[in-house]
Amino acid sequence: MKKCVYSLMALALILVCCCKTSKKNVKSDNLPLIGTQWNLVALDGKEITKEFALRPFITFDSAGAIQGNLGCNSFFGTYEINKKHKMTLEYQGSTKRLCNKMDVEKQLISALKQDVNLFQIRGNELILSAGEKEVMRFEGVDLSKVE
Repeated sequence: MKKCVYSLMALALILVCCCKTSKKNVKSDNLPLIGTQWNLVALDGKEITKEFALRPFITFDSAGAIQGNLGCNSFFGTYEINKKHKMTLEYQGSTKRLCNKMDVEKQLISALKQDVNLFQIRGNELILSAGEKEVMRFEGVDLSKVE
């Protein structure tokens, strides 16, 4: 009887160790929110294909700040992620240079001011939504791997 109990305990210990090890080895292929430059690819579900002086992008830092470029002007603001994995953005301002073709820039400012409350990262893609509506979609570049 003692041999049976010891065998069951040994088997349980092996299973516990294996389960913990397999969970640690699970690796996500998603880019991290922080440390990634997120380049704009779509606004309100429409692809962005125009040429820009600088491709519009956004970055997130660990202190809750966002910054980026609108295609001509730089912008800044804050973000917060709550316990339910919901994100809120607060656009605070931008530089005021006058550039050619500022229509996408104005649309992006408007999108940043919307009530964006949900974010999803799928691989190298970041999707910011307001409820069920996709507001902005970005393609990520891992800044730690850029030379």
